[in-house]
Amino acid sequence: MIEIIRSDQFMKKERADIPKQVFDRVSTIVDSIQKDGFAAVAECTKRFDGFELTKENLKISEAEILQSDSTLTSEQKQAIDLAFERVEQVQKSIANTALQETKVTIGNGYVCFKPRPIERIGIYVPGGVAPLPSSLLMAGIPARIAGVKEIVVCTPPRKEGISPAILYIAKKLGIKEIYQIGGAQGIAAMAYGLPDLLPKVDMICGPGNVYVAAAKQLVSSQGLVKIDMVAGPSEVLVIADDRARADYIAADMLAQAEHGTTSSAILLTDSKELAANVRIELEKQFNQLTNKEIAGNSIRDYGAIVLVDSVDQAIEIANEYAPEHLEVFVRNPELITSKFTSAGALFINTCEAFADYGMGGGNHILPTGGTARFLSGLSVYDFIIRTYVEYMTDEEQAKLAEKTSVFADLEGLESHSKAAKLRGEQK
Repeated sequence: MIEIIRSDQFMKKERADIPKQVFDRVSTIVDSIQKDGFAAVAECTKRFDGFELTKENLKISEAEILQSDSTLTSEQKQAIDLAFERVEQVQKSIANTALQETKVTIGNGYVCFKPRPIERIGIYVPGGVAPLPSSLLMAGIPARIAGVKEIVVCTPPRKEGISPAILYIAKKLGIKEIYQIGGAQGIAAMAYGLPDLLPKVDMICGPGNVYVAAAKQLVSSQGLVKIDMVAGPSEVLVIADDRARADYIAADMLAQAEHGTTSSAILLTDSKELAANVRIELEKQFNQLTNKEIAGNSIRDYGAIVLVDSVDQAIEIANEYAPEHLEVFVRNPELITSKFTSAGALFINTCEAFADYGMGGGNHILPTGGTARFLSGLSVYDFIIRTYVEYMTDEEQAKLAEKTSVFADLEGLESHSKAAKLRGEQK
């Protein structure tokens, strides 16, 4: 299933990316929805989801949202409630900083950096073959805590109806707009809006397949909306020494692999014994799976067990690779934590499976494909716009007029220079 390779071989492996043909198909879909609106959405929904979408069943009724908890067991609701509580606790703490106004007195005036929430956002929630209600929880909680007033949800239609867990979380968040639109057409519908049916949004967030990722990138490039990130295939990189448990590591790698056929699961270790044991455990646990296809393809094509010379070398590779999830199982991990510079989320002596469901309190909407070098996981910060507010007294403007005029002349901007000089001529 998986080979043990050297570090130099690993660094030559390519990550999965969005194929050009996917962008071509998505571009056609997005263009059709911009042009034909609901008719194009309905046609795409029938073609891709086998669902007859009408203007009457497009939006989930408020009554259905309110009744969602009646179809969930008490254990299911308790699990959702616990995750909700823990993620909310973290985001409320983040908000204490994110929502602070910064005001600086400068001369006879001030500059204020004033935060305010985005007015209306859209959350894409995967909901076809495998509904992911946790994604609504991860995006919806920080948005609400940031103060976003209007939240729209788009999720693929299902013959048996929208997942009651998605509806239950929507109810907890006070979301009333849930539309049965999936894939690229769902992203386009939120970006362009559907006249008289779905007003456009200002930001789109949430994970999805390659078609969703491509659509987010396309509508963002047109300047239509802000997006959280273009999330590619999910990935985990594990750093472990000879003290680590092979069964834990194998389980974590398979957990990541079942996200999709192009998800990557990588182990970096300086222990040949651990490498061999993890390989054995992967075979053993894989054979116990009921559904082997997705995890099998992922592990075979994008998995790796990599032998490194030392934990320090593993850290160097991890910082260059910049994984979405980075798990660390080594002696005294707290001593090396500060050495990691690029990871969407860092897990010390625990697994990302807890994080996928909010049990650790963090967020599972994270940068992938190496973008952790310059992007962060989703939080309250993403739903906040900050505006500069500047004030100067007349005296301060008069004092700065000459220097400003000189700078404007340096750039050859005559009207800028004149606007400043006028302030210097105040009586």
